[in-house]
Amino acid sequence: MTAVTGSLDLLAAYQVAERAARAAGAHLQASRSRLNAVALLRKQPGDLASEIDHEAEQLILDVVRRACPGHAFLGEELGRHAAAAVVQAGAGDGEPPLWVVDPLDGTANYLRGYPQYAVSIALVVDGAPVLGVIFDPCRNEFFAAIRGRGARLNGAALQCADRARPIDALAATVFPKPTSPRMASYLGEFGRVLRGFGGVRRSGSMALELAYLAAGRIDAFWEHDMGAWDAAAGIVLLQEAGAGIVARDGLPLLESRSLAASTPAMREAFDALLSHAG
Repeated sequence: MTAVTGSLDLLAAYQVAERAARAAGAHLQASRSRLNAVALLRKQPGDLASEIDHEAEQLILDVVRRACPGHAFLGEELGRHAAAAVVQAGAGDGEPPLWVVDPLDGTANYLRGYPQYAVSIALVVDGAPVLGVIFDPCRNEFFAAIRGRGARLNGAALQCADRARPIDALAATVFPKPTSPRMASYLGEFGRVLRGFGGVRRSGSMALELAYLAAGRIDAFWEHDMGAWDAAAGIVLLQEAGAGIVARDGLPLLESRSLAASTPAMREAFDALLSHAG
């Protein structure tokens, strides 16, 4: 597979992403037996990483490097400082495609044995994700999308939900970290959505929540303070399943630190609740 954007074979790239995601997922599951002994890194209050995160990311990097030696790579653990590179990669002639990876979305869940975490891998070209996979190794659910080719779960086509009334719908969110400067405004949003929707869920994995929105399991989602690796694969899934996602801070999606996503039927009501216009 060539690194030249114009001749990029997305089906071949998808096969690379699948191999990498499944290898990382298998490693996560096999490593659960040594959770009590792993070294932890506290990145900030409420934000943890472990040596297992790094090992899974290295497995993904190894698969990508072997198959796509000319491509760039941005992982949450190896390259958190380089997030701005996401929107620059592929933006001009000769720029390589960029793999954007979260090897373990939901680290806190994983470390406690709470079975809600995932591997997320996306390929970005011309500043936008063109394929994404999200693998839940606990349930063996493999969400995948290629731009222009639809979204799938374990091979079955996905379409977002079409519930017409917020009171019949479910929203999902990921809480900000305890020290987030957005906490006060977020709590206002949370209260309004809690009163306006039939229910609100919080699992601790943005990647899985976006996949669930694409699969019709929920109807809306929002989060603050995420990184590109949290959202990139889910963006493709949502777009291919008929849902929408917007940057509430006006930045490009992969630079944004405040994203909201919903089905077309929920967008107006959801936007009103978040903005306090309703």
